[in-house]
Amino acid sequence: MSENADALQSPTLPLPPPRNFFQRFIGVIISPVETFQDIARKPDFLMPMIVFILISYATAFFTIPKIDWEAVTAQQVEAMKAKNPNMAQSDIDRMTRITQTIGKVFGWFGPILGIIMWLILAGVLFLAFKLFGGQQTFKQALSTVLYSWVPMVLYGIVLAIIIAARPGNWDPTHIATIVKSNPAFLVNMKEHAALYSLLSAIDIFTIWTLILLIIGFAICSKVSRAKAATIIISLWAIVILAKAAIAALGAARMKASS
Repeated sequence: MSENADALQSPTLPLPPPRNFFQRFIGVIISPVETFQDIARKPDFLMPMIVFILISYATAFFTIPKIDWEAVTAQQVEAMKAKNPNMAQSDIDRMTRITQTIGKVFGWFGPILGIIMWLILAGVLFLAFKLFGGQQTFKQALSTVLYSWVPMVLYGIVLAIIIAARPGNWDPTHIATIVKSNPAFLVNMKEHAALYSLLSAIDIFTIWTLILLIIGFAICSKVSRAKAATIIISLWAIVILAKAAIAALGAARMKASS
């Protein structure tokens, strides 16, 4: 029998077993291409959701008790006093209590709301890639989004460590610059609200997440990385510009009322 015949009759090598969650968590950091190939072959979402939510609650345990609620309500009080200089102190106190209560509730329910955010993001990207010829399933899209979120999970851990380590409370209105991973700390948030919003988006952890999304969706959607980058960066730019416009409008209203 010839060598060609032997090659044709040789059995196909079996695929390696899929990696577990922890292998994938480390894999997207050190070998994202091979890891997303594994995720596309066998997507999962339950374990990363559970672990990420638990990590979020662990970070909330250290950060929520140290929130500076006076800083949170200061801008609201200033705006309300500008509109109504005769506003009673009892009304201000009541608004402050309501703001603190809502803030604490959302702080502890935030990790659960993260599930909705992941589902929405996966849905938007799933539809966007489908429109441009992507061949992914929704499960692949959701799994890709979750594992691409690893840098943001790491960011939350770093943020919690910094807040827990330094003395005193922290102002959540300046949360974007507590970790000096973007250039927004170079400008004044009140004086340059739109620029502050734009600069805070140019964040190391955000860019890392975008890169993983591009790699992951290029693999699971079976499109080129150039096309994946065009889709993801375009959607990201729309969100960033919308946030900057909202910040600029908010700052303009504050100046008009003062």
